[in-house]
Amino acid sequence: MRPSISIAIAGLLWFSTYVYAQPNKQLYEQQERCGKRAAEVFKRKYSPPVAKIEHGQMTFRYENHYSSRLSKCFFLEIANAYERIDGKPTISKRMRLFDLSDNKEYGVFVGSICDGCGPMACSVQDKVCQSESEWRQLLKPFMED
Repeated sequence: MRPSISIAIAGLLWFSTYVYAQPNKQLYEQQERCGKRAAEVFKRKYSPPVAKIEHGQMTFRYENHYSSRLSKCFFLEIANAYERIDGKPTISKRMRLFDLSDNKEYGVFVGSICDGCGPMACSVQDKVCQSESEWRQLLKPFMED
């Protein structure tokens, strides 16, 4: 009787592990698809990742995240402009959050990198923010699970 109980327990453990692994496999596949799609979008829209502008250059990079809670693939575009205007070096940043499936913008941040400078635009959906760190906090429900 002992061998049959051991076999039954082993079978239950294998089955529960198999059932539990299925959602993880699907999540992994969704994350992989999201990462590949984000890389394709970045390559198509932001290649090369460094561009000359009138008074300097602009660099582009991105972050992506598949939200299993929202079932969406998010793309965070990050652009920095390095310019020399009236002899003064300036750095400005633009970040935009998109849902790649619907091509819907969820948030935007535009600001200069300087002491005491507030953002020119800072919002995520209908919430307005006052700083980049506050903007990043508003992004967490989209960029983290």
